Amino acid sequence: MSQRVLVTGAAGRLGQAVVTALCEAGFDVVAADMTYNRDLPVRTQLLDLRDALSVYRIIDGCQAVAHLANHPSPYAGPSPQQLYAENVAMDMNVFQAAVDVGARNIVFASSVQVFAGDRYGDDAEQIPSVLPYIPLDGDLPTCPRNSYALSKEAGEAQLRYFVALDPGLSCTSLRFPSLINERWLQFLRTRGRPRHHFHSRERFGSPDEGFSYLTTGDAGRLVQAILEKQGPGYHQYLPATSDAFAQTPAADLVPRFWPGVERRAPVEQMKSTIDISKITETLGWEPKETGLFAETGR
Repeated sequence: MSQRVLVTGAAGRLGQAVVTALCEAGFDVVAADMTYNRDLPVRTQLLDLRDALSVYRIIDGCQAVAHLANHPSPYAGPSPQQLYAENVAMDMNVFQAAVDVGARNIVFASSVQVFAGDRYGDDAEQIPSVLPYIPLDGDLPTCPRNSYALSKEAGEAQLRYFVALDPGLSCTSLRFPSLINERWLQFLRTRGRPRHHFHSRERFGSPDEGFSYLTTGDAGRLVQAILEKQGPGYHQYLPATSDAFAQTPAADLVPRFWPGVERRAPVEQMKSTIDISKITETLGWEPKETGLFAETGR
């Protein structure tokens, strides 16, 4: 019998990729969102996660949950207070219902922003880094600087709470960096990276995010790997490609943007600002879509 999985936020960019990957792998997918998406391979179930009773009705019979639905950025909610309150309520409604109906595997879409602070803009080189070490990985301590990041930190804490109550649960937080879908991927490969400063907040993230990115296709395959291979306990990953938006070798980036930060490897040996070795060793997952700008020569 195939594993029945609830995917929340299924109509979004990440959700579409996760639903597609799971359906192609043979999972029995329940796709839920507040917005209907006719392009999904399964019918979208309309659901407001702020209503706990509705969550119970749709999650019944599921053995796993990929919870991707939240207000998606610091600027998405009507106010910082409401964004935080609603994200945290959605998380608790999903996680508590999952545990109550007997689901044993929960995947949560967290964010790189939980640890990256607020080091953005053209003066980023003059702002001290909040990172305790480089290269970055999923074990970095939190440093939220907006209500969205704070809500993601709370979601991670909720999963640790449920695992403490039942160590047999498998709960995984994915601290996603900038996510690129197929449409943007094709644009970048045909047009190349715009000639902005590579530490622009709008397009290329923060130095303390490692200038990291991931395609939604690779994210979907990662969620699939977790549901198939992840053991019990609480797990926390930073999935990202080995290259960076900056198109600059890590050995050149490190002294420039993290001059006083502990280096966990000699700088001349650093091939990336992100260390995904733990994910690869545990799940056998590596990104397939890398080197976005190599074909353009820009």
